[in-house]
Amino acid sequence: MKEWEEELYRYRLQPAPEKKPLQEYIELYLDSGEESWLAAFLHYYEPRLNDLSMGYVQEYAMQGHFADIKSACIYGLLQALQGYIKQKGPFVPYARYEIKRAVDDYIRTMRTGFTVPTDTEYYLLRTAMRLYAERDYKTDDETVNLIAEKIKRKPERVREMLRGGLQNMQFTDFYRTYEDEDGEEGAEDVTSDHSSEPGAMFFRDEQAANLYEAFQSLDYRERDILSKHLGFCPECFSTVDKDGKPLKKWTYTDLMLQYGLSSPDTVEKACKKTLEKMRGHMM
Repeated sequence: MKEWEEELYRYRLQPAPEKKPLQEYIELYLDSGEESWLAAFLHYYEPRLNDLSMGYVQEYAMQGHFADIKSACIYGLLQALQGYIKQKGPFVPYARYEIKRAVDDYIRTMRTGFTVPTDTEYYLLRTAMRLYAERDYKTDDETVNLIAEKIKRKPERVREMLRGGLQNMQFTDFYRTYEDEDGEEGAEDVTSDHSSEPGAMFFRDEQAANLYEAFQSLDYRERDILSKHLGFCPECFSTVDKDGKPLKKWTYTDLMLQYGLSSPDTVEKACKKTLEKMRGHMM
């Protein structure tokens, strides 16, 4: 077996364990603490894990880092397992946020020579880059001092952070290789793919993180009403159920009956107020 093939089957067991639904393995592991159940889960989940890792490799133009990104996915999965309880719903969708965060943590230290040592510093970097973009990427003293005041760092440190952030935005392989349907290898100019442009991903990830924080700032009732109306899971943020079917979007009338409110208009006002509350948190 070639070295790259070994990375695809890192968690394969011989002989193969009895096949069960993935969720059942997780529940058996949580109930018993036996690592053999976790090993069986990874045996059958690994093909999905490979697809997920390769997706990140291609999206972020990180050729040569498949094994490391796969390891980051595993780390995120194990982190998710630490805080997971069965009542939160299926484990695999629940784990996707932690997996994505672990991959982001790996990529943010590998894409450039600028290493962000802590999550707090990374959050400040993202905030600084957002403010920098709002100022039309100006590097004058007024902009630097404004950002320094907002994030409580010295102007010299802000300039260093901006330089690192710009490196992160600009660093990308100009070409990435791929195989077409006939197995012929080719090259794709990633500069024409705006969906995977590093700067766009940087701010898209920041927006997702801010949305997550804003949603978590709501109380239980607000989260429940909003997630039911918009049709997503309030725990894992998936828009589909375990069978892959879209989650139901509750109407204002459905929610009125659920919560015993006076009218659908009351529910609509509550939803709008909740969204305004999230917008205020993100300002």
